[in-house]
Amino acid sequence: MALLYYHNQVNQKPSILDAIILQGVHTTPFLEWCGRGKVTAPKHSWILDRYADAGQNFNLEITDIEENTTDTKYMKENVVQIIKTDYGMSDEEADNSKYGQKEWPYRTAKKGKEHAKDIEYAMLGLHNASVFDSYTAGTPTTPAKMAGIFNYVPTAHRKMFDTNSNGTGSLTDFTYEKLGEMLQPIWENGGIEDESFTLVVGPSLKKAINKFAGDQYFRKVKDEKKFDPTLYELETDFGSVKVKMHRLFAHAKLSDKVFIGRLNEINLMNKIATKFSEPPTSKTARFGRYYTSCTVEMKKDDYFACGSGLK
Repeated sequence: MALLYYHNQVNQKPSILDAIILQGVHTTPFLEWCGRGKVTAPKHSWILDRYADAGQNFNLEITDIEENTTDTKYMKENVVQIIKTDYGMSDEEADNSKYGQKEWPYRTAKKGKEHAKDIEYAMLGLHNASVFDSYTAGTPTTPAKMAGIFNYVPTAHRKMFDTNSNGTGSLTDFTYEKLGEMLQPIWENGGIEDESFTLVVGPSLKKAINKFAGDQYFRKVKDEKKFDPTLYELETDFGSVKVKMHRLFAHAKLSDKVFIGRLNEINLMNKIATKFSEPPTSKTARFGRYYTSCTVEMKKDDYFACGSGLK
């Protein structure tokens, strides 16, 4: 398998993570959608700014200069999380062929994809009690845990659609009007000028979209013999919305949630890009390790919104 060529070559380009993604983008789509970057410290911060709201502006023909020294910049931060996947097998097992495949390169490729899935799990904040939780700073006895992408959605852009409007009530139906409520604050802030959004949901909320979108989508002919029930793009008052399904949005913490925005404005920032090594050992065994040190950055938070409490 291709990953075998990367053994102990940690400076290979493209990165090992990119090689894993190329082999299975459908299993880790966020790693395909998001951007990349580099950080150099255990805590990473970035500066945001936004335009002032429009207001009254009328003046006499001759006026004095009016000072406006308000600093509108503000800072966000996240911590770097270490994601490590270890595995091993005896020398005898590593040399075996099972079902026509050598066991060591097969396990190496499999663990590489599992490592990539763990990175995406962290990006979505599923390792925290709530996906909205902030980061946990690392200590000598506590591992650092990054905040996921939901944490950086502005509070005004988080729509709680449960019956109590605070995340504690019963779920309510996902409707076209609620989709508009999520898009409106992005649109009002001029977050996405070309009015093109990507919406990510799990299978249950995808069914709800199919339902409220109308029967016309189900009458679309895919080819001469098939009707196409799938729906991948919607037109709304606020722009076009591409609909994506993600396996992790079937998770209990995400099944009632919608995430929407410009996904390529999310960056996976690497302190140590994914590398593969074989730790030395005196045992009659062979060990492999994937290691990534990374965090999530969302520089343009006005580009994003989310909804929860939906069914």
